[in-house]
Amino acid sequence: MAMELLDRLLRRHRGRKVYFDTHVFVYVLNGTPGLGEACVAWLDACLRGDVMGVTGDLTLAELLVQPLRANDAAAVGAVREMVVASGAVSVLPHDRACFEQAALLRARHGLKMPDALHLATAQAAGAACLVTNDRRLPALDGLDIVSLRDNPDQP
Repeated sequence: MAMELLDRLLRRHRGRKVYFDTHVFVYVLNGTPGLGEACVAWLDACLRGDVMGVTGDLTLAELLVQPLRANDAAAVGAVREMVVASGAVSVLPHDRACFEQAALLRARHGLKMPDALHLATAQAAGAACLVTNDRRLPALDGLDIVSLRDNPDQP
């Protein structure tokens, strides 16, 4: 994501809730070239209070799979530190209403359940946008989808 585009998006969403799906944290943890830097900038904006970052419990669960599989306590700690302890984002529970909305979104748009649950939780939280790397996610009323690959120079 070009930094000029990122700056425009941060200005547009200043003071608003921004939902981050799992991709954002994966790119930070892996230091993914061209994407990790933009994700760090979004999370830094949360820490400064420019935007209010939120994500769902599903993000934490998805991020913990690989470190737990590898029995890597340091990586488990790094995930928990970034998602929970850093204070950059609030981690929201997925309640029954979110699951029912996710089912509806899945039925209407042919989404995978995790994607539908992220969308439903972002909507329920009142997020202005959902930051992702999944271009297949549909824009919903009141919820913009911000793709991390909106830079035409990115593959």
